[in-house]
Amino acid sequence: MLVSIGKLVSFDGSRGFGFIRPEDGGPDVFVHVNDIGLDENELRQGRVFEFEVTEGDRGPKAVNLTAVGGQQAALPPPRPRPDRPADGRLAVEEHRRLVTELLLDASPALTAGEIVIIRDRLTEFADEHGWLDD
Repeated sequence: MLVSIGKLVSFDGSRGFGFIRPEDGGPDVFVHVNDIGLDENELRQGRVFEFEVTEGDRGPKAVNLTAVGGQQAALPPPRPRPDRPADGRLAVEEHRRLVTELLLDASPALTAGEIVIIRDRLTEFADEHGWLDD
């Protein structure tokens, strides 16, 4: 089997599958929770993995994943926008408002409790990356 390195670009935990983008190019590789050899909670978008590529029913499939370096890939800083401060940072309340609107627009079926949990996690994530004003 071919061994490759790539970044997890998507993973749907409820369905148990996602895709890895190989760093050497080529099409994204399908990954299913039953084939990874890891605990499912290790599958985070942006994380880099070494994996074996096998041919699945519908194309290339990743198996036997191993996290590379144990770290998530570095994220780029936010892009400056004319309606935001030059450093691109948002006030916490503005961030929370925008995330709430985005979640309501993207998935109207989300409950208020689900929105609060997701919004809080995204706010914590943004704060950890220095994207929010204190």
